[in-house]
Amino acid sequence: MSELFSIRDARADDMGLIDAYAQAEGMDVMPGPERIRVAVNDDDVAVGFCRLQDDEGGIAYVNPIVTYAPWRGYGVGRALIEDARTIAGELRLVSRGTSEGFYRKLGFEPMPWNEVDLKAASEDCDNCPYRADCGPVPMRLRNK
Repeated sequence: MSELFSIRDARADDMGLIDAYAQAEGMDVMPGPERIRVAVNDDDVAVGFCRLQDDEGGIAYVNPIVTYAPWRGYGVGRALIEDARTIAGELRLVSRGTSEGFYRKLGFEPMPWNEVDLKAASEDCDNCPYRADCGPVPMRLRNK
């Protein structure tokens, strides 16, 4: 883990920042702190978060993962994915096309759309007016 941040479970008092970070990325607010892990700086202020959501078969989807812009490049996203993997094992997600390279570096691989549980992955991907610009790519990181 980095000396710059640590990871812990989200708390109710983290939700203001978590929701602000999500909205800055064009996402909806989160329903609550359940299944959210946050990367926090030395002052215990959230600098990124990862929410896991299980599909009906118990496979965990990252939905979403967000790093506060000034903290990008410091390993926050990588650490949150590694943390999620220790919790859930196999991970799945729908990557925005611009993030595909990041996820590939972490070992994710593309997967067919017919294997994606859209309720767990991204409820609004099918009807999103920005889908063509986003270029979503379903991906998975299998158990080691």
